[in-house]
Amino acid sequence: MKNSLKINMGIDLLLFLAMVVTSISGVVIKIIAPLRRVAEQEWVRRAAAWFFESWNRRTWAAIHLWAGVVVMVLLVLHIVLHWKVIDGFCSKYIVNKTVRAAFYALLLVLLLLSVIPWVYAF
Repeated sequence: MKNSLKINMGIDLLLFLAMVVTSISGVVIKIIAPLRRVAEQEWVRRAAAWFFESWNRRTWAAIHLWAGVVVMVLLVLHIVLHWKVIDGFCSKYIVNKTVRAAFYALLLVLLLLSVIPWVYAF
């Protein structure tokens, strides 16, 4: 197996795991933690497993934040490593160079809009 393929597979696996951690921590912060404080029903206590109850909301928020940072870094790295594929796809389906440049500019704006909130998080 080529080294570049191993690197891509490793980055994709880490990206997937970071997204899973971000999703789980988001569910805990928004659904499980508030229900656990407010409701006293048996199903709420069962839904909150021992590892959900062992950490407080701030710990889950920190996990969520740092997993999101890892997702953003790995996503940018993923895009950089796959830029030839992205450019080839866009060159094939967006023939007009002006429209393609506008599309790339839109992608850059979306990337910046995704990164700007992280500047204020720290």
